[in-house]
Amino acid sequence: MDNIILSGMLKSFAARHEFLPESTDKQFEKFANYCLLKTDYYDSFDFDKVSTGKCVGIDGAAVVINGVIVNELGDATAFTKGQFEVKFSFSQAKTSPKFDLGDFLKFVSTVKLFFGNDESAIPKELRNAFSIKKLIYDRAAKLSQLPTVELSYVYSGRFDIERSQITPLIESEIAALKAMPYLFSEVSWYIHDGDAIARLYRETQNEIQKTITFQRHVALPTITGTRAAYLGVVRCKDYVSLIQKENGELNRGLFFENVRDFLGDSNVVNEDIAKTIHSLDERDRFAILNNGVTIVSKKVDPKGDNFELNQFQVVNGCQTSHVLFNNRTHLSDDMFMTVKLIETSDVDLSGKIIATTNSQSHVTKEAFATIKPYHRGLEDFFNAMRSSGYNYYYERRPHQYDYQDNIMEHCIVSAPSLIKSFISVVMEEPEKVHFYYGRLLIEYNRNQSSELFSDSDYPGLYFAAHHIASRSRAAIANNRDLKEWIFHISLLVKKQIAPELSKGIILTDKKFLKVLERIDEQFDEAYKQSIKVIQAAKLDKNKNRVPETTKAMLQELKSYIFKPTNKNSPSSDLFKLADGLYAGTVQSIDKEKQVVVKYGPYIINAILNSDFSSELKEGDRVSLLVANKAKLIQIQERINIA
Repeated sequence: MDNIILSGMLKSFAARHEFLPESTDKQFEKFANYCLLKTDYYDSFDFDKVSTGKCVGIDGAAVVINGVIVNELGDATAFTKGQFEVKFSFSQAKTSPKFDLGDFLKFVSTVKLFFGNDESAIPKELRNAFSIKKLIYDRAAKLSQLPTVELSYVYSGRFDIERSQITPLIESEIAALKAMPYLFSEVSWYIHDGDAIARLYRETQNEIQKTITFQRHVALPTITGTRAAYLGVVRCKDYVSLIQKENGELNRGLFFENVRDFLGDSNVVNEDIAKTIHSLDERDRFAILNNGVTIVSKKVDPKGDNFELNQFQVVNGCQTSHVLFNNRTHLSDDMFMTVKLIETSDVDLSGKIIATTNSQSHVTKEAFATIKPYHRGLEDFFNAMRSSGYNYYYERRPHQYDYQDNIMEHCIVSAPSLIKSFISVVMEEPEKVHFYYGRLLIEYNRNQSSELFSDSDYPGLYFAAHHIASRSRAAIANNRDLKEWIFHISLLVKKQIAPELSKGIILTDKKFLKVLERIDEQFDEAYKQSIKVIQAAKLDKNKNRVPETTKAMLQELKSYIFKPTNKNSPSSDLFKLADGLYAGTVQSIDKEKQVVVKYGPYIINAILNSDFSSELKEGDRVSLLVANKAKLIQIQERINIA
């Protein structure tokens, strides 16, 4: 690649995401998809969701429903139950410094095929997205408007040189796509040359630096946790410029920390805002008729009335911002809005601002789930574990570690990824983790007994769940056939060596460290056993979303643990447990402290750990340590169930 700046960015990107072993072309495809989609869909973007592999003509495809990238039919079904809006985004990326019209025409041709009705003509890499597209149009009655389509062609050269000759030819080809009847409300296309894609990459890193004229402002008195805070008014036109991308689109990434997504133009409140904008008598009163917005910025540099903002988020005012943007052509120079601007890098204060400024109207409980105080303790727990060699960084707020280039991407643990690890390992439902994390929050937070990030949850449960999932992901890195089974493998590993990791179990720090030590010592063997289970069960990878598949795997696991030689006499002498920790129920205790434990259909004779101090009684759940070399089956702890 001849573009020095872009080449440096690509090298840094590939190193941080550990794509260096891949070819430059493949790295660039992922880089392009990341730049085009990560900013707007920070919490739902995933390389595997949008990558099209070896598909001819298209390198990336994303179906966005209500602002979320969806690649599961189940998620698409859930998102389309009420009124919804859709955007289809397609990309093609080339490292060449020259624009290739032939490649672009092939790109458009494949997109046209996608919107046809002949599924057999669709490349296999696009068939999952095609099935979601079909569902969308089957439910067209609930569309707020016909879907929009965006085509992005990325290459490393400069388009200005070629624009005049090529643009008419491109427009002609796009016109044929637009002519497909009753499918789209809008079709847009972009050529992102080297300079443009470099700017988009900076936006993904939240390296947004913009200047706004902050008229009639006052500096607020010193506030703990802030470097500065201001209150004032901004011209509506200037504010819209602040929240726009370089290409003129709304920068959705600026609203990621706002707990409410845009509720649509037909929402009653939003309709009233729009009416004010369009009313000649009301528009100059906008500042007093609207609550305005709150902006949190990591750095604010005031120079008179011009304020330079760095790394900022709109944490309150999502509805106002969207309506202003959607009606930007109707804004007049006499329209102003109230803005509260806070300069702080304090993550805790930012979370409190988000919670309090969004509490005036109804917001669902799950919307606040990831800004609860519990997450500070969780971050502290992860930090403490780094001193013991576990190199994980819990990212409780978006972009928290974007500026630390020494931290590899796989070491950063976001709340969405932690939720999936916890649900698969602790809640033992890996078939559900393919859903969008917001949907999982809603489902699990309906009941206190299954609530995620509950104050009663020992933080080590989340850490251990992530550690098992992380090690499982690393172990199968070079085996694509097992990629769909990462979370199932994590559960199988847990069942073998750390079965006490369950919701409601009371863990102490001492017990947690013992469990973690056991995971590290026995992971490799448990992983090998898990792979055997997967292979022996001969499971269809397309059924990894089915609860019965999880049950089948767990049943298959038992046959690898139990080795009875006489099915009619299931005593502890006639079968062998693999090394590890198991959970059973006390059947009886004799005077010599020999304990009989029931484990599934088997009866096990065990002894008490010398450190065991609790009184034990029949019916208690206990953990059993099995060490075959020492010929030992020993009761470690009573398992307390909340």
